[in-house]
Amino acid sequence: MNKKNEKPNPLDKALHLIGKKYDLLILDSIMLHNKRSGFNQILKDISGINPRILSIRLKNLEANKLVTKNLILGTPMKTEYALTPKAEELIEIIEKLKAWA
Repeated sequence: MNKKNEKPNPLDKALHLIGKKYDLLILDSIMLHNKRSGFNQILKDISGINPRILSIRLKNLEANKLVTKNLILGTPMKTEYALTPKAEELIEIIEKLKAWA
């Protein structure tokens, strides 16, 4: 934790934005589908995540301006998630993390 007079650590902010379990996997899933993906596709791509947690994580990523949510009208109505330009800046980092692992 930072003291009052210290500059905030940029890694603290990064971890706040993408440090929760599944955040990077969700961004990677959307990235793999041409930067747009439906809820069910993301759910299929990520082993071990349940729909409730995915919904919470997507709302958090949307609040942090990393993904946008688009409703596609029709029968049935579909939801599509897309990477924002801010999230697209992470693509190279995610690729390097995958290569490193």
